[in-house]
Amino acid sequence: MTADSGFSEKSKAVIAEIAAALERYAADGTGWTIYIDKMGLAQDERQEIRDCLGQGGVRINIENSAEPAEWLESGVAGVWYGVFYDQSRRPMLETIEVGGFPAIAAAQPEDVADGLRSLRQHLAEL
Repeated sequence: MTADSGFSEKSKAVIAEIAAALERYAADGTGWTIYIDKMGLAQDERQEIRDCLGQGGVRINIENSAEPAEWLESGVAGVWYGVFYDQSRRPMLETIEVGGFPAIAAAQPEDVADGLRSLRQHLAEL
């Protein structure tokens, strides 16, 4: 831990990476994902990052999937906490994503095509 902020050098480096990614996103729309659980951070370092970023009011859940996931908006617009779970609902992967919203939560082209086919079928039956 450092004497000045109380934040570890590792957590400060992650926060700096988030800031750089957010700057890129603001400039050109390029998103970024940090695999937070792969960085060797202790639980208190993860908490330091969460304390710095704060918490927003949006939650996105993917439930009907082989790998459920959820994202929580941080207190910094464009920064999201993500957790991917196994089928027993144990966390498998934790991320911090920088972007307008988590990209994996966006409608995928094949899902849009399936939805359009279904909607057209319903229209034909009306």
